[in-house]
Amino acid sequence: MAPSSSTSQFGPIENAKKSRKPPSCDPCRARRVLCHPQPGGAACPRCAEKEIICTTTPTARGRPRKNPPRQGSSIGRPHQTIPSLVLHPQPNFGTSVDCPELSPEFVAHCLEGLSPNPLFHHPLISAAAIMSEIRAVSFQLHLLPPQTRVLALCSIAGGSLLAFHKSVLGDGPRPKSFDDNDFFSSSPDILGCGVRRAAACRALRAEALKAAWEVGIILSPSNENAASCYLLDLLEQTDQISSAGRPWATAYLAHARALAPNWRPPSGLPWGEFFWTAFLMHEGLISARGRTPAIITAQDQLFFCGPERSLETLLESLESSANNASVSLLWTSIKSYMFNVTTLARQLLDQITGDVPRSNPLSEVAVLNFLNSLSKLHSTLSLLLDRIDGFTIVPGIDPSPDASIEVLLITAAYGGCHGFGGLALPFYRELQYREACGGAPQSDRTQGRLRALKMQAHDMAVVAGRELARGIRYLPKIHYAPVHWITIRAWAEFVAEDADMVTADGAPLDAEAARDLVTFADELKMLGYSLDAASTPETLALIERLEGHANRALVSMFLPIDYEAKPSTGTYHPQR
Repeated sequence: MAPSSSTSQFGPIENAKKSRKPPSCDPCRARRVLCHPQPGGAACPRCAEKEIICTTTPTARGRPRKNPPRQGSSIGRPHQTIPSLVLHPQPNFGTSVDCPELSPEFVAHCLEGLSPNPLFHHPLISAAAIMSEIRAVSFQLHLLPPQTRVLALCSIAGGSLLAFHKSVLGDGPRPKSFDDNDFFSSSPDILGCGVRRAAACRALRAEALKAAWEVGIILSPSNENAASCYLLDLLEQTDQISSAGRPWATAYLAHARALAPNWRPPSGLPWGEFFWTAFLMHEGLISARGRTPAIITAQDQLFFCGPERSLETLLESLESSANNASVSLLWTSIKSYMFNVTTLARQLLDQITGDVPRSNPLSEVAVLNFLNSLSKLHSTLSLLLDRIDGFTIVPGIDPSPDASIEVLLITAAYGGCHGFGGLALPFYRELQYREACGGAPQSDRTQGRLRALKMQAHDMAVVAGRELARGIRYLPKIHYAPVHWITIRAWAEFVAEDADMVTADGAPLDAEAARDLVTFADELKMLGYSLDAASTPETLALIERLEGHANRALVSMFLPIDYEAKPSTGTYHPQR
């Protein structure tokens, strides 16, 4: 009897193909190291040790066909199944060798720097309670649920912009603490910190984006996903040129609209509405700054903030209550002020700077109305700052359990100045653009009126620049605001241009103008601690230009500038 085709007197014939070793995972392939794939989709030992996501992208094997069938055609193949389309293909997020190890010690360090940052206290982040969740697992991120882990990664990516950990800054000079006054006062290496941290920050941000895409946070409304989208948009604002579409901001607002009915603050606790008003103002100013469609609607303002007084009514109220120093009046007035800033930001886009009004001749009525509104806004801001400057801190009175009243006063003062400046500069730049690009032929009389309006807008921008410099000086000497990089850079360029114009005519700069120039130069340096963009040759030249004007002005006047810091205790009377 003939032997079987699969066996012989020497044993079974090994004519079956040997099983192939599974492909290496993406992180090991990126690092070019040996991978040991595990059965059942488990993470490989190397990824498990480094606590990173272990994914494997399949690769096609064999030669490609010369004439592949067209997927959209089924002629002659009535029974062919058309493959389903991939609706949301994942971008190729590679794991970088520059990404620091997410050890519990490193995670705790990054999150520590975020605590005093006002932008981290968004109501969405408070609703997600991310700090409590991370502490509950002893800062071990792999123990968190997927959506919470994404939020943690986004928070760490934001904290890395402020961190001084060796994994971020390397072996060079760095502060000893987040409030190391000696380092930030005298170290010449502040701008170098932004350069040294850039690679690690980009890698951490890429890890957060990769995790966010894998979980699909942009599609599923939840407290955690909304907060993650908000933080990813904040990180986008630290770029020199941020995305015009702002997909993460659009997503977090869409999530907030869906979730808000479940967690609106109860009556009698207006702080949720107060903070929402502040953050909606922030969003409106970003749209005005970038001349992009407003993502905040009038319905959003009413739903999240409630109805508010008009600017005229607010101004009348402040003037008639000059002797009323109550806390409640101050906060309600600041809330109304921020609400009106958001409304004016949308008006600026809809009537003057947006794509639709820019495609038509400039409306003189719209320009005059906006100038009038800016004038009222400045008068309101001046009254509010007078109230803040003269406010006495009463021990035991704290309107928010998460922040002291002094911190709220400082934040409100800077926010008010930031709001006024965030409208005045885009308005002036638009009129400057309209004059430069020309357009339809106009009579000499019309051109003269438009030039006069542009000069009024310029004068308003000069006032707004001085108010913003004043607002910066309200902040502690050591503060971290990398999200405002684009705004501060634009204002620094404007005040430098204005100083060029003044000195070109032979007129000297006054002491206040010189002080403002130094304020913007110092703020660019402070931003250079966090951002690589602040150390580019263009920014370095801008800092030298600002300081050069200030030094020449001070030498000509022989007048010292008082840079005395605001006292941290007692009555709040800053020397501004």
